[in-house]
Amino acid sequence: MKKVFVFDLDDTLMTNVHDYAQSILDMARIIIEQLGAKAPHVSAVIALEEEIDKRRVHEINPITGHKFLYSMERFPGTMVQTYREICQRVRVEPDKLVEKELYKIGMQAFDPARYKGNIFPEAIPTIYFLDSQGDTPMLLSKGDQRVQSKKFSAISAGNNFFRARIVDDKTPQVFKEMKRGYENDVFYSVGNDYEKDIVPALEAGYKGILIPAETWEVIGRTDQILAKVDRSKCFVFNCLGELKERYGEL
Repeated sequence: MKKVFVFDLDDTLMTNVHDYAQSILDMARIIIEQLGAKAPHVSAVIALEEEIDKRRVHEINPITGHKFLYSMERFPGTMVQTYREICQRVRVEPDKLVEKELYKIGMQAFDPARYKGNIFPEAIPTIYFLDSQGDTPMLLSKGDQRVQSKKFSAISAGNNFFRARIVDDKTPQVFKEMKRGYENDVFYSVGNDYEKDIVPALEAGYKGILIPAETWEVIGRTDQILAKVDRSKCFVFNCLGELKERYGEL
């Protein structure tokens, strides 16, 4: 009986959270420059952006008629919406040219030139180690096909994964579909988000390996989330390299 490891991508095999930092900082600078003394404190601008971006995940994109979820358009649209909401609060008419500039800045978060450099140093050695043990590494990522496919290319140049899939959402059914053809093997879901990478996998009969990372969706909730972890079904590692170091415990 072999082991199959279904890896999350963003903030598990490659860093992702700071790809958006420069855009957010540039957004705050532009809003403050445009509104001057009427602009909120920079910390309030950034906090509002975070609040709006979380909200927009489940809002409907008027162009597609579907939820934004993790589509490419959500984040740059959040830059614009943050500016609009601040303008509304301080009773200033939004400038269309500023909105266009903010959208352009948001799109810079998806520059594929940074993807190879974002891969964690332990990522490829860990995949090679599992392969040397006769195990099967797979890749499952949630997000926009246009973005994630370029990240897949960056990390999969050596055809390191036996199966790879990009989905809108990670559901128990998606995890079950990853098992097709490998039903007799033991499956592990490896990810940084317990609620999205591990819980639905446990429902699909997997074991979990959680490597916590404080992303924009879980800021300030890490301890609360860790308290919920079912330690009988899920290992908690401090870093990706521990998968190799603690392999004998699996």
